[in-house]
Amino acid sequence: MKRELSIPPDTEGATKAIEVFRGWIVDGRLQCTLLPAIWKDQPEMWGILLADAAYHVADALAESTPMPRPVIMAKITKALLFELSKPTDEHTGDFVGR
Repeated sequence: MKRELSIPPDTEGATKAIEVFRGWIVDGRLQCTLLPAIWKDQPEMWGILLADAAYHVADALAESTPMPRPVIMAKITKALLFELSKPTDEHTGDFVGR
C-alpha cells in the first residue's frame, strides 16, 4: 500500500513552489528525498524548516487528540534533542538524480 499526502493548495497558481523534503516510512524505516542545495549557503534554514514542521505536527495532534499543544511540543523537542545527541539508528543513503 502506498499513500501520498496531498500537495498544499497554495501551490496551485503560485509563482514559485519547490518541494524540498519528502519522507516515507518504508517497512518501518524512514526514507526521504530532499533538495539540500535549496539553502546551500544557509544550512540554518533547515533548522527553521524542522521547527516549523514540529509546530504544524503539534497543532494537528492538539486538534485531533486530548493532548495539549505544549505537552506535544515538549515531547517532540525532547525526542529531537535526544535523537540529535544519540541517534537510535545509523543514517545511510545515497544521492540520486543529481
